[in-house]
Amino acid sequence: MAVIGVDVGGTKIAAAVLGESGELYAKETWFLEGRSGDDAGALIIEIINTFLARFPDKDFTGIGICVPGIYYSRQDTVWAPNIPGWDHYPLRRKILEKIRDKSLDITIGSDRTCYILGEAWKGAARGCDNAIYLAVGTGIGAGILADGHILHGANDIAGATGWLALQSPCREEYIPVGCFEYYASGNGIASRMHRALRCVRNYNGVLSGKRIEDITSYDVFQAYSQGDHLAVKVLDKAVEMWGMAAGNPLCWERLDSCIKEYKERVKGV
Repeated sequence: MAVIGVDVGGTKIAAAVLGESGELYAKETWFLEGRSGDDAGALIIEIINTFLARFPDKDFTGIGICVPGIYYSRQDTVWAPNIPGWDHYPLRRKILEKIRDKSLDITIGSDRTCYILGEAWKGAARGCDNAIYLAVGTGIGAGILADGHILHGANDIAGATGWLALQSPCREEYIPVGCFEYYASGNGIASRMHRALRCVRNYNGVLSGKRIEDITSYDVFQAYSQGDHLAVKVLDKAVEMWGMAAGNPLCWERLDSCIKEYKERVKGV
């Protein structure tokens, strides 16, 4: 038996054919190239049908799709901030209309949900009932496993940690993406470097030969490794934010254990 996994990212789609024990039969990547609405949906359908045709000997049982945003379980629709027209996009219905094998089970989840499920199945969280996967990429999100269950929360937005308030006071720049994401996501790191370069006179650092608007977070990391003072400043702030965000759940866990210890002591009095 086999399944198809489709990971829709910020700029590309990675897909694979997997055995029931996780063995990898095939893996490929396609770029979104600015697709929106049904065009992006059509690419996913093309990918699925391509794999189904390429492996006619495999007994496919299902398809898992990871989306970079929110899967609204009650409405069975998805929202992806990087794909125009995917506000409440009926991805499952669109796939079922065009898929070669309509008997396949289709499961859709947010990227953060899929990340923690993957770690619980085959990764660092295997055997754990409580774990958090902090995903830092184009944006920031957290997959949360609590007491053996995935947290989805109100309107399926649990884990949208980009909006964690880690810096005061609140600034207008935080409104579109959140405080944490502003400082520490891939896009945030690049944007902060752009702002820093526009505010500095006579900059002659590692990135001086590149147009500001073309600088990516990858460039910032490369400049950091060469000691560029602006890149160091930008990434030191990102590291601070990652540490605070990762530390907060540990603080709550410690608080929970302290409360339990206090209750036990009270019982003994």
